[in-house]
Amino acid sequence: MYTQTSNTQTGNTQTGNSTPRTSLNQNVHDGYVWTSQRRYPKTVVSVRFAVAIWLVFLGALLCSRGYWAGSLLFVAAALHVALAYRVLATSAANRAR
Repeated sequence: MYTQTSNTQTGNTQTGNSTPRTSLNQNVHDGYVWTSQRRYPKTVVSVRFAVAIWLVFLGALLCSRGYWAGSLLFVAAALHVALAYRVLATSAANRAR
């Protein structure tokens, strides 16, 4: 119904939108470390570890009550710890440059 042709370099369309478009690949740096995580690595790592601790606590509570679906929260906590480690490794590599 609505057809638009776009120039991927500038983001201009036939409708007059001249704002530049950013793709997901332009916002991702050094293996899934976003720009805000690069600017504030200590804050991001602290929040990720706090969320991981909360998820482990909540998962243990749910498992102790017989809700074994709470064990999925352990996987989410492990993911948060892995991403926090990746932010730490990336920020350390950037400081070494």
